[in-house]
Amino acid sequence: MKRLWWLGAGYAAGLGTAAWVRSKARAAAEKYAPENVRNAVADRSREAAQRAQQTAADSARSFGREARRIADDLRHAVAEGREAMRDTESELRDDGGGPDPGARDR
Repeated sequence: MKRLWWLGAGYAAGLGTAAWVRSKARAAAEKYAPENVRNAVADRSREAAQRAQQTAADSARSFGREARRIADDLRHAVAEGREAMRDTESELRDDGGGPDPGARDR
């Protein structure tokens, strides 16, 4: 009786294992079928393209903000330089410390 019980248990375990292996093999075959692989590759490619497009858009916005900031800094620096130049010219004219630029024309 013991041997018959172990024979039945081994047979049941073998059937269960065979069914499990068969289902795993079918799932793998379906997963790697040409159509499914093509769809998976297409999905991943689409996602990568969307990420690249988003990154490019973010970079362009960032570059635009940075360019505007640099242009504003340059405008301020030029305005400051011109103001300093006017102040220095007026000081020189008031002190009489230098030649009058219009003196040659007279």
